[in-house]
Amino acid sequence: MDYLQLAQEIVERGAQAGPEVEAYIQLSTEAQIEVNRGKVQRLSQADSRGLGVRVIDGGRMGYAYTSDFDAAEETLAEALALAQAADPDPYRALPEPQPVTEASLEIYDPALETTPMETKVAMALAIEAAALASDPRVVAAMMGGYMDEVAHVILANSRGFAGRYAKSFAAGYLHAVARDEQGQTMGLGLGLSPFLDELDPAAIGREAGLKAVRILGGQPVETQQVTVVFDPITAAELVTWLAQALTAEAMQRQRSFLVDKIGQVVASDCVTLLDNGRLARGLASAPFDGEGVPTSATRLIDQGVLQAVLHNSYTARKEGVRSTGNAMRQSHRSLPQLGPSNFYLQPGSTRPEEIIAGVDRGLYVTSTMNVGGINPVSGDYSVGASGLWIENGELTEPVSGVTVGSTLGEILNHVVAVGNDLRFVPFGGIAGAPTIRVEGMVIAGRGGG
Repeated sequence: MDYLQLAQEIVERGAQAGPEVEAYIQLSTEAQIEVNRGKVQRLSQADSRGLGVRVIDGGRMGYAYTSDFDAAEETLAEALALAQAADPDPYRALPEPQPVTEASLEIYDPALETTPMETKVAMALAIEAAALASDPRVVAAMMGGYMDEVAHVILANSRGFAGRYAKSFAAGYLHAVARDEQGQTMGLGLGLSPFLDELDPAAIGREAGLKAVRILGGQPVETQQVTVVFDPITAAELVTWLAQALTAEAMQRQRSFLVDKIGQVVASDCVTLLDNGRLARGLASAPFDGEGVPTSATRLIDQGVLQAVLHNSYTARKEGVRSTGNAMRQSHRSLPQLGPSNFYLQPGSTRPEEIIAGVDRGLYVTSTMNVGGINPVSGDYSVGASGLWIENGELTEPVSGVTVGSTLGEILNHVVAVGNDLRFVPFGGIAGAPTIRVEGMVIAGRGGG
């Protein structure tokens, strides 16, 4: 079946009566494998395909979807009927067509569609074996496995847009459990890429095992205000929350700690935050967004100054600006939602070892646990943390059972060093960060709350 032709035909039929019409088709295949003690605990492969039709008529919108392409006509009719029953919104309309730049984003691995399941199972088992072999104190693995997805996206609308692309990702992951006479710890190993052959199961397993072992015996330190160094994964988790505060929707609803601060200094001059939907090999990259708007690289905070926020066509129309190409869709079942693509803190040139060497006393954080203490609306930031104590520029004793607190605004303003080790994680979207050093954070441990 020619799915692009199908989408265009639906659009043409629906637009005959005058409304704007959009047809979105997604075909995807997902695999997930979980292993434990050398055996497969869960194995699934699921195919999903379907059509979503959006109709906008005088600001009134209707949306219907189906997994049966033979029911395309009925789906269009349902969307048309729903639009007639909806309340009008003057800012709701399909985006003006824009040319999509042809560029090799390197986001699709055709080999994933033909790789045998046995090969993927072997990779998951190899991750676990590497973790268990990394140190005698690694006694178990939890939540370990492999997952991938291949998706083909087709979009057409009555404003003249028609396009398609394919994308993929593969991920290996594992939480290693280390134990000694003093207690038990866990460490995360993670690898992800659009290309299967870029995953290194041995490296993923070793990372998990060594992270767990290095914080064995961790104890709380005294409550104090010191320098905190976040490793790339914990820094990326922090960046994930910043993304929520930097959407136009959050600003328009007064739901961001950065409301009304466009053009102002909101961070130190070594902080540059970007959202790049055209990042080569980016896991959230695509030639166009969920509405057909070309994706782009948006500099949100540039050397500490808040320059822009993320827009889809709706929020952009409200403010009389251009969309940044950030309308995201999970599947044919969902309307486009405003959200980040590859959202990351721009790396610097300093090696992480040099950042640590410049700290007299502080905490190197390798694991955080959010227990409801991060709020992108108020800016509050408080997380449970584990890691290693820094003394005279060297990593010393393991630390656990402490809480690291500040506000997102204070953290941004007190970043004094940014590493060269940018890393992306799939936590609440695709977020990335290198090692960062933040001055003056409160560590609550012994003798404090």
